[in-house]
This record gives sequence, structure tokens and C-alpha cells, in this order.
Amino acid sequence: MADRSYRHCFETAARAAGRALSEDELHEVFASTQRRMDRLMSEGMSPQDAAREAGRQLGMERRAASLIEERNQKINLSRRSEIMARLTEGEEAQALEGIIAGRENTQRGAALSVAATTHALVADVMGPLVTDLDRAGLLRAVTRRNHDFDRDIAREMWRLDDPASGAATGNEHARQAAEILHRHQEKVRALQNEAGAWIGKQEHYVTRQSHDMWKIRGNGGEEDYRAWRDSILPKLDPRTFDRLDADTSEEHYLRATWQALASGVHESANGSDWLSGFRGPANAAKRASQERSLMFRSADDWLAYNEQFGQGNVLDSVMQGMERGARNAAVMRTLGTNPRAMFDHVADRAIATAKDRNDFKTVDKLRGLKDGALVDVVTGRAAAPQNKTIAAIGAYLRSYQAITKLGGVVLSSLPDIAVTASVARHNGIPLLESYMNALKSVVPGTLSKGTRNRRQIAHMMGVGIDGTLGAIMTRFHGEDGPLGKMGRTVQFFHRLNGLQYWTDAMKEGFGTMLTHNLGRNAGKDFSGLHPKLRQSLTRYGIDEAEWNVLRGTAKEAADGNMHILPAELDHLTEDDLKPLLRDNITHDEARNELQSKLSSYIIDQVREGMTEIDPRTQALMQGSYAAADRVNPVLGQAMRMFMQFKSFPLTHIRRVWGREVTRDGADVAGIAHLIVATTVLGYVAMSLKAMTVGKEPRDPADWRTVLAAMVQGGGAGIYGDFLFGEQSRMGNSTLETLSGPFFSDFSNFMKLYNNTRDLTLGTADAPKGKTFEMNLLQEARRELPFGNLFYTRAALDYLVFYRLQEMMNPGYLRRYQQGIQQNQGQKFWLSPGWNPYQAMAVQ
Repeated sequence: MADRSYRHCFETAARAAGRALSEDELHEVFASTQRRMDRLMSEGMSPQDAAREAGRQLGMERRAASLIEERNQKINLSRRSEIMARLTEGEEAQALEGIIAGRENTQRGAALSVAATTHALVADVMGPLVTDLDRAGLLRAVTRRNHDFDRDIAREMWRLDDPASGAATGNEHARQAAEILHRHQEKVRALQNEAGAWIGKQEHYVTRQSHDMWKIRGNGGEEDYRAWRDSILPKLDPRTFDRLDADTSEEHYLRATWQALASGVHESANGSDWLSGFRGPANAAKRASQERSLMFRSADDWLAYNEQFGQGNVLDSVMQGMERGARNAAVMRTLGTNPRAMFDHVADRAIATAKDRNDFKTVDKLRGLKDGALVDVVTGRAAAPQNKTIAAIGAYLRSYQAITKLGGVVLSSLPDIAVTASVARHNGIPLLESYMNALKSVVPGTLSKGTRNRRQIAHMMGVGIDGTLGAIMTRFHGEDGPLGKMGRTVQFFHRLNGLQYWTDAMKEGFGTMLTHNLGRNAGKDFSGLHPKLRQSLTRYGIDEAEWNVLRGTAKEAADGNMHILPAELDHLTEDDLKPLLRDNITHDEARNELQSKLSSYIIDQVREGMTEIDPRTQALMQGSYAAADRVNPVLGQAMRMFMQFKSFPLTHIRRVWGREVTRDGADVAGIAHLIVATTVLGYVAMSLKAMTVGKEPRDPADWRTVLAAMVQGGGAGIYGDFLFGEQSRMGNSTLETLSGPFFSDFSNFMKLYNNTRDLTLGTADAPKGKTFEMNLLQEARRELPFGNLFYTRAALDYLVFYRLQEMMNPGYLRRYQQGIQQNQGQKFWLSPGWNPYQAMAVQ
């Protein structure tokens, strides 16, 4: 009930509103005004001035809220109409799935999916950030993540808009880095606002607050909430609570915020509304507009919170905020300001239409699509594991598998060259040129002349920057990332095994080849382009009108070659964009749309060339995790163990063979090239791996070698591992390929445990002492972290393990060598019996 002391004010407010206001509405307005007045008076304002200022602020916010709602309605109506226009009768499910994840056909815009545009926009914002930091000579300093330098950057960012708000650090590099980070954050804020958010510019803004769900949640108990509340409350600026509803106390607000953060709602582009108390269904625009609702008193308070409950350093928080902001913008550009609600609404309408024509197969497909994980994967709404402790244990175990199983992965990655050449072929690039470009990209020295210039071009597009930013390599374990220090260990391991260098170099080379291919064709009409290039561009919505605008932006880049780059589209004039104007679209919207198509083409083709996990495969995996988690958290982690390292072969089958077989009918020449090239490169990879452990290459004329090379190269797919009993691309046995390396290791561990027990108890089943010792040594050899690196494995074998095995079981190495030659037809170029210690003694 409204307070009677406000009665005369209520009547005045109602007259000003032009309509009767409910007592609850009036009470909320005046309670909010009183809260603001109290804060302003505590800052030194008189009651009269505080009342005027509080009323002014509240009035502006109410008007803005009304504008937001009206604008969002128009945006969502337009987005819904665009989506419905893309649905065709009888293929609603395929069309709707294609809007989210793309379709493998040659129709216009078939590949221009939400997933593709999201990756493109993330690259568009991250690439220029890396480029600007590099040009300023600050990239190495920022990515080093030094605590003191981080603190200086945060303090300089805090005082950018108001230098008097804090003392200068005196660190010129930190000030320059702060300006660059701030400028690029502002770009992401503008992108979100253009797409439908309404994020105001805030003073003393360091970056989007990062929140580590697990650190905040703790064990999920009352004491964990109190610990978070007691830590953050003294650090918050009182303005944080200005916009609370009349019936929302600070305590209620903080508890609701903690619950949202502890449940992981903040991680996605369309999570439930949180923080400022917006009511109603999930709304990405509103949620994005509230990202800055937790305001801190100072840069040091922000840093202290970030270290205790967030990412712990400025760069990671900035990257996280920019990545999510770009994802927000990309998703809202297609699905409106409330992506999940939009998707469900369109799916429900399509289901009703399909029911009316008795098309129950389509109904089932649409229901499966609606209930599946595809939309959540694209919007970034990852399903949080059910139990923190079990999830952490699972993440550590999978990380351990990575650093004990992927030591030779860069050698296994040689067939990537054939896959990128296959994608290049579908863009009208000759195969020989593709192979030469790949060699120039990855081989240091003479072939890599102009590497820095090529890298500058690639980084500007956001290509090949994963290693620069210290991102976890997800090509071979895309299901989820490891945690904390273990995550950094995996990153370090991927630097040591060469995967980081290989992946970044291949992406740089392939990305710049694509843009150069566009640049050198700029003099041709769309009809004069190579048919496969024309087909690829059409799949990303680039037809004759778009091409005529794009080719006018061709420019000589740092490497001396002509390129068509997304950044050059910023220089297009209104006259240049006139051919693309339609349906009251503005020039800026036309530019953004064209830039999105070009970036999506480049980034998605690079991702396809590197066989990076696609959204459908990711949805399949995450859906299985979520289903298992609902049964039991342990079962959920077991499913993650089972699927470990399978994202790559599953993606290979879907993307590589989907392109060659289903895109435009069976491409016989493309299939033949892929099988032959991957088999040859698979044999090269096999041979290199054999030579690094002292073996000679296998006989290429032996049919068993050919089949093994097909498996190694991916030409026969993962199923070849089962058919031929060979090792998989990751160097795992058939059992590991089937059930995941963890279960194989667990089986070996249990056998070792049982043998130890039997030997201790002296049972009849106890193994012989020498056998037990040999098994123990073999297990240690397999499970030694960093011991399987392709350049350390042989050294450890010849210096340590072979010597120990011969000591334990004289004659073992001779029998081992004979067995390899007899069973595999493979000789050793350096006999296991060769003793480096004896060789050194002789010298």
C-alpha cells in the first residue's frame, strides 16, 4: 500500500503521466526516487537539489525504457518476418536448422548462419585489438599477464573519462594499453546497441565484470553466498542500487545476483534476466544492457573482486567481455533481442503449420530441434555440470590425458594440408598453389619470406590469433576447457608440441590466401569468376550486387599483393553502397551486412579448412553431456571422458565429406584428391612418427601400410580405426578410440592394482616379479606428462626406459625388435639395443 505521506505527490505524478497510475506503480517510482535522494544527499547535495536531480534521472530512465521497448518490438517483428520468409513448406526443420548452423548446399546464403556470423564478428573485434596492441609494441607486455602491469592498466582505464578520479600510474605503456582496450570495448558496446541492446557509456569503466561461476558458487550453501556478499558489498559503488524496484532490498538484489552468477546464467547471449530486475522472459538485449550494473568504487576494488571471483587479470576479462559482446550482437542480428524466445516462437508456429497439413515427420524434426542443444551452443549457453567437485575432477583428468596423449599431434596434423587444399579448391584456387602456400605458412626460413606482413593481414581479420591471446586449443578437445593452472599447463603443452604454432600458421596462410584470391579477381565481373569461387561466395550471400561493391575495395596490402579485406569496407561511401539499399535499410546497416558476409566467408572457410568443430557436432556432444548429467553428475563426466578427442574425427566426417559428397552432388575429383592426398600425407606423418622413435618407415607397397596411412590421414575416417585395428590419429589404441583414453588407462590401472594385490598376498594368480616390474615400467612410460612429445619420447626411451627394461628382463629389447619386424614389417634405423651410455664411454 502506498504511503499516505506521498498522497499529494502521487496525484501530481498521475496528472503528469496522463493516466491513472496504480498504487504499486506510484510506490515504486517514489521509493526509487527516495533511494537516489538519500545517496545524493550523502554526497553533499541539499534535499531540494537532490530531489530535482533524482527526478531528472528517473524521468530520463523511464523515457529510455519506453524507447527500448518500442525499438525492440520493431526489431523483433522485422527479424521474425525475415526468418519466416526463409522457411519453405515441408523443409521448415532443415531451413530453421540452417539459419542457426548453415546448410550444405549451394543456395544463396546457405552457409550464412548465426554460427558463422558469430565467429566472424568475434574475429572482427579481436583481430583489430591484437593488431593495434602489436603496432604499439604492447602485445607481448599485455599478453604476459603480469599482475603489476595489469593493475596499472586497470587504474588507467578507470581514469580515462575523468583523470581527476585517480592518480596517474606514471606507466606510459599501461596508459597506452588502457586507451587501446577502452577504444575496442567501445566498439563492441556500439555493435550491441546497433543490434538491439541499449548499453549506456559509464564513467570509471574498466571492463565487463568477469565472474567465475565455480569460485562464486563454492559449495552452493548459505555460507558461500555470505562470503561473496561480504566481499563484494564494500567494493560496490552505492549507485549500483539506484535502480532497484520499490520492493527489492539490497540484500534481495545481491542474493538474486549471486544465484544468477553461481548458476552460470551470465555465460550466454540469451541467459535469464539478472541484476537490475527486468521482468519477463530471457532477453539478450536487456541482459546486454545490464552488463555494467555492478559498479565498483575504484579500480583497485574492481581488481580485487576480479582476482577473487573472476578471471584474475585485465586482458582475460576484456577478451571475455568482447567475445560475449560480439556474440550478443551477432545472435541478435538474426534472432532479435530475445534469441531463445524468437527461436521457440518460430519453431512453434512451424510445428502448428506442419500439424495442419498432417506432416508429422516435420513436426518430430522441429520438436527435436527445439529440444536439442544447437541453439544453446550457438548462443554460448553452455549447460553447467551438476556438481562442481565432480566436474573439476573430470576436467583435470581430461587435461591430464591431453598432456600424456597428444605429444605427437603436430605430426598427425600433416593431413590438414590436404584438407585446406580441398577447401581452397572449392574457392577456385589451384591445388598446387594451395600446397605451396601451406608450405610457406608452416616452414620457417626462406619459404616463409614476408611472414610478418602476412601475419599483420591475418591478425587484422582475426585469423591465427588463438596462440597470441593464449586461448586453449580446442581442435582436439572441443567439448570443454580445463580449469585454472591445469588449463595453463595444457596451453604450455600445446606450445611445446607445436600445435599452437601449426594451427596459427596454417590459419594465417589460408586466410590471407583467400583474401588475396578475392583481390586478384577484383577485375572480373561476378559471372567471370571461377565457378567454384562464385558458388562459395553465393553460399555466404554474396551475389553480383555485393561483389561489385566488394571488388571496388581491393587494395595492395602489406605483403605487396592485392587483397579484399573486411576492414576496407569502412571506407565505402554512401554512393558506393547505393546498390545494396533496400526496404529502408540505412547505409550503415548495408555496410555492416556486407562486412558480415565477407567476414563470415573468410572465417568460416578458414575454420572449415582447419576442421574446427562445427555447431552440430558440438550440439551432439553437449546434448549427450546434459542428458547424462540429468541422470547423475558422475555419468555426465563419464560421457565427457567417452567423447574425449572425438570432436575432431566427427567434425572431419561431417565437414570434409559433407562438402565433397552432399554440397552439389558427389564431387568425384574432389573425393579422389582428398583420399589420395590424405593417404599420402598420412603415410608421411606415420613415417615421421616412426623415425622419431628410431623406426624405419613402413613399406609403402604393403597393403597394410596403405590402409594404415588412410586411417592416419583421415581418408577412411575414424571407422578405419575399428576395421583395421590401427592406431588413431591421436596415437591411441582401438579401445581408447572406442571408449576414450581415460577408460583404457583406468583398465590398465585396475590390472596393475589387481596384480599388486595378488603379488602382495601371494595368490596363485600373482604375476611373476619380472612381469610385474615390466608392466609397472610400461605404465609409467605411458602416463608420464610431457614424456610423449615427439622430440622427447625417443630420448627418454633410449636413455631411460629401454635401459631399465633390458636390466629387468635381459634380451627383452632383442625380442621386442624382432616382434616389430615380424608383425609390422618394420625395421629400426636405430636399434633399441643401442646404448648411448656405452657409445659415450667408447668415445
